[in-house]
Amino acid sequence: MTKRLLTFALVLGGLFFNLSPVFTQSKNPYKYGKIETEELEMKVYPADTSAVALILFHDGFTDYDYVNNKFVVKTEVKKRVKILKQEGLEHATVTLRYYYKTPSMCENISRLEAYAYNLEGNKTVKTKLESKYIFNERVSEYYRQIKFAIPNVKVGTVIEYKYTVVSDFYYDLPTWFFQTNIPVLNGRYEVIIPEYFVYNFESRGYEEIKMEETPVNKNFTINTKSSLENVSCQARDVIFSVKNIPALKEDNYIWTIKDYLSGIRFELSGTRFPYELYKNYTSTWDDIEKTLKEKSDFERYSIRSNSFSREVPKLITPEDTELNKIEKIYKFVKEKIRWNESYGFISNPSEAIKNGTGDNAQINSAIISMLRDAGINAYPILMSRRSIGRLPLTHPSIDWLNTYIVMAETSTGERYFMDGSAFYGGLNMLPTDLLVDKARIFGYNSDDKWINLTNISKNQFMSMISASIDTIGNISGECNQIMTFQPAYQFKKMYHELSDTTVYVEKLNQNLSVDIENVTLEGQNDLLSNSISQRFKFKKNSGSEANYLYVNPLIFTHISKNDFTQSDRKLPVEFNYPYKHFISVMIELPANYTVEEIPKSEKFILNDNSGSLSYLIKQISDRILQVNYRFELNEIIFPHTDYENVKTFWGQIATKNNELIVLKRM
Repeated sequence: MTKRLLTFALVLGGLFFNLSPVFTQSKNPYKYGKIETEELEMKVYPADTSAVALILFHDGFTDYDYVNNKFVVKTEVKKRVKILKQEGLEHATVTLRYYYKTPSMCENISRLEAYAYNLEGNKTVKTKLESKYIFNERVSEYYRQIKFAIPNVKVGTVIEYKYTVVSDFYYDLPTWFFQTNIPVLNGRYEVIIPEYFVYNFESRGYEEIKMEETPVNKNFTINTKSSLENVSCQARDVIFSVKNIPALKEDNYIWTIKDYLSGIRFELSGTRFPYELYKNYTSTWDDIEKTLKEKSDFERYSIRSNSFSREVPKLITPEDTELNKIEKIYKFVKEKIRWNESYGFISNPSEAIKNGTGDNAQINSAIISMLRDAGINAYPILMSRRSIGRLPLTHPSIDWLNTYIVMAETSTGERYFMDGSAFYGGLNMLPTDLLVDKARIFGYNSDDKWINLTNISKNQFMSMISASIDTIGNISGECNQIMTFQPAYQFKKMYHELSDTTVYVEKLNQNLSVDIENVTLEGQNDLLSNSISQRFKFKKNSGSEANYLYVNPLIFTHISKNDFTQSDRKLPVEFNYPYKHFISVMIELPANYTVEEIPKSEKFILNDNSGSLSYLIKQISDRILQVNYRFELNEIIFPHTDYENVKTFWGQIATKNNELIVLKRM
């Protein structure tokens, strides 16, 4: 009977980064419901006076229980937040998401309560959240959420709430994040792990997390057919704690802040039960791929199903090259199934084909199947989207995979990438959320199955400008622009989100600070086009003063502001994609003016050619000035140790973009 109870097990071990082990147990200083006067009177958080709210305490406690002849994991969460500014009121609206597939494979949230505490005179007024204002709703096939807004919350309020999560997934301890987008004064997470389970765990982020552990006894009550029986085992009581954790906010030069939030992540390594051999759960990515093939519907849905098989002979002709076949099939599927703006992983394509709309995985399934029927090697590329977080370097898990794209490979080795969500793109044009630096080719017969998707295309933006300056500083001329791959994708997305061409021209006028007319576009409506060309005439006023004219010879700048102004930076710098930006300008100067000052031709290099700028300017005749501007970003991820170099380089670029020529009346 004891053997029957011990179906899984866990011993804690693992990776430590920024962990400070302590082997004495401390008491939990947090007392739920006991609000201190100092907390109510607090007006500002001295360590971060810009903070809109402050987490006074975030407490979690996870324990194992044995219910209905199976293990469950219970996590009790308590949280206290001080509202410091009007913008912090949003923290009184809380959403708790949880998994629910079936009654026996789910999570449940219970024992939810919440209060607002306000200081009115010398009296503390406590307001309770009523149950009728707690809403439970389904958000997807397998996920639900509880949502509530704590009442009577204003600047100065202290809010507090708690709830319990009961999970059937006893082999999956929750990741606990200490850091968020507001500062944390105190954070604590305690977990009691029976000796039957062997876990790896790792600290994430840049902040120090203290760890304490103590051996304890753990008791379970087993309900047999004839009686209740108590079973005891050893367990480890492990406490992680933090103090004074700074806010970590979204950043324009970080793909997702989730990659860098400080916290603790757990993964089951194995089980060790009495009377049983140790069972290893540590996986490699090859193991993950094998599991997907043998124990899931992934391969059946993503590769084998093809409801469009009869269409392939109609689309393909004997004269078609492999590239022609790929393009025809990609266009056909995109026209047959419209993306529903959701991402999938293991998704049955039948319903999407029937309804003409579906998630990206359902669309990709049709693309792969048709390509294979046409004799093209096609593979799913497994990944985690940028916005969700990178695939971990250690402890692989299926749980980290959340979607896939399509790779077609020709007989000569050329690779072309596609995705059902890439509504505005042709081959090798993907939404930036899918341009990850670590993805895995599924079913590929090679030792090298990892692929970097950030550099799959030659991204360029080119401007060719011919202009003239009149005697009062007005600039008029014509601009021809060509965008390829990612710049073209972003342009098409922006253009089609606007109501019409008139709105676009107004937006262009505003962005460039010019008067624009005669705009012509090519490629903006072609779903498979990898380029956009744009031509327009413009008029623009430059600065003038007495006998002088001040003109920016680039006319339309590239980078006019240095976004990197922090004195230092803990996080890396992550750009969206590598690209080149060219500006070629020919300017006719006004009669009776001479060039008084002209910017210096210069070249700047970032690190070992990770980025570069070439700025060449010369006066080729009395009235003709020529500028050639060439920017290249070859690497897109820079560690924080390179921040000073990036900051300096971006400053040099901004400076060159703002330099003027000075013309003096003769």
